[in-house]
Amino acid sequence: MMQKEKVSQKISRELLVMIENGKFPPGSKLPTELELAELFGVSRMPIREALSVLRAMGLISSQQGGGSYVEEIIPSSLSQHFHIQKAEGESIQHLFEMRKILEPEAAFLAASRRTANELERMREVLKWMEEDFIVKEKTGREADFEFHRTIIQATHNSVMILMLENLSTLYNKVLEITLKQNVGLARKREIVYKEHENIFLAIEAEEPELAKVQSIIHLKNVERKLQLL
Repeated sequence: MMQKEKVSQKISRELLVMIENGKFPPGSKLPTELELAELFGVSRMPIREALSVLRAMGLISSQQGGGSYVEEIIPSSLSQHFHIQKAEGESIQHLFEMRKILEPEAAFLAASRRTANELERMREVLKWMEEDFIVKEKTGREADFEFHRTIIQATHNSVMILMLENLSTLYNKVLEITLKQNVGLARKREIVYKEHENIFLAIEAEEPELAKVQSIIHLKNVERKLQLL
């Protein structure tokens, strides 16, 4: 069963609608945490969590001098990215739980076991992802999946490899849903690319613990984004 929606998730959704409806237009400054807390009748903690979700989505940013600002470029019909069926939401949640178990350990093992050829393949796929993100209409799904597949293959663990192959259809479906959220958000795409690059660099440097940490950081940012689904 899906977990009950948190207060911060509800606030994130409501702020999302306000941004889309023009109450907080692109480039505008959001109310302070205290003002938002009064607006929604909650403490400042769920407001901070809600803002962190929108920040992870690349929809708002913090600027020098304090305060949160709506990004200058926001896709039209923003909320359409988050209208998914309950069954799809459950699939996303269940797959993500598996990713949190599998991917950090895979990154650790890949940094320990990867070959020169496997590292070169990761580099090629990372370049593919970078090129896809330049094209506004592309989600980058194929490159994203292939990047994670190359890491799993570099573990030389036949069970891990088989697990990913068995999950590939669901994995690609979920990636297509989540990556659509980044279409039109150049800054968010840059962040996502950098997260993948950091994992690659740790594997390249043969730093297993660092590779694991970078994978965890990436997944934590994905998790914040998934709170809106």
